Amino acid sequence: MSIRKQLNLPKEHGAWAMLYVPFVLGVLVASRLNLPVALLLVTVTALFISRESLLIWWRARQRGRSAPAAARLLLIYFAVACACGLTLLFGYRLWWLAPLGLFGLGLLTINGKQGAQLVDRSWQSEMLAIIGLTLTAPAAYYAASGLWNAQAIWLWVLAAVYFISSVFHIKYRVAALHPSRQAAAQVAERHCLTYHSFLLSALLLLWLTGSLPVFALIAFAPAIARAFWNLFKPAQPINLTRAGVFEIVYSLVFLVFIALAF
Repeated sequence: MSIRKQLNLPKEHGAWAMLYVPFVLGVLVASRLNLPVALLLVTVTALFISRESLLIWWRARQRGRSAPAAARLLLIYFAVACACGLTLLFGYRLWWLAPLGLFGLGLLTINGKQGAQLVDRSWQSEMLAIIGLTLTAPAAYYAASGLWNAQAIWLWVLAAVYFISSVFHIKYRVAALHPSRQAAAQVAERHCLTYHSFLLSALLLLWLTGSLPVFALIAFAPAIARAFWNLFKPAQPINLTRAGVFEIVYSLVFLVFIALAF
């Protein structure tokens, strides 16, 4: 048995990027690396990898079965997260991490329940998961700098809307390859077009009014361009591995230029 299966590590590579890219962004913008950042990294990692054990345990419970190995791992991950999290709260007095943590735990519980009911692949569920994962941006910024301000909120908003764009893009690409499901493809196309049109318009408006620097536009440019390019060209087979690699590259571009913007 592989280490991933033994530890019940998440299979979704994109989710790891959605967790750690915002985290690194928060640290870069704060321009500081310290022990609270390391403790926070352990906390968010433990909470993130606990989701798979939570799903296994929840699904087994719904079927009237037991999953002792998953339950044991779930308790271990939660214990690690609580130990590091409480140290951040009471040792470093980073009190704003408390509401962030409670909000993240709430989203984890909701997303875990949806996953147990096999509805975690809906765009609403994935958006909810991204909102939770990208909380690492303001959390890391706060842990590194000790400051809770508008900049922390901006990092969260920008990271969330960036990664949500990939949900609409990938769902459209997959739906467009099934001619027999034309209605679903049209809905996915409409969602993708609407979201990216709104995103582009909002970014341009914020830039024109001086609320966002030009580096922020550059950060979003590859992701927005790839969405419109695929919307207006004939549907082609999608290689999910290749698409995943490109999404990681786009994420790194986003990381670098948003960090420069702040």
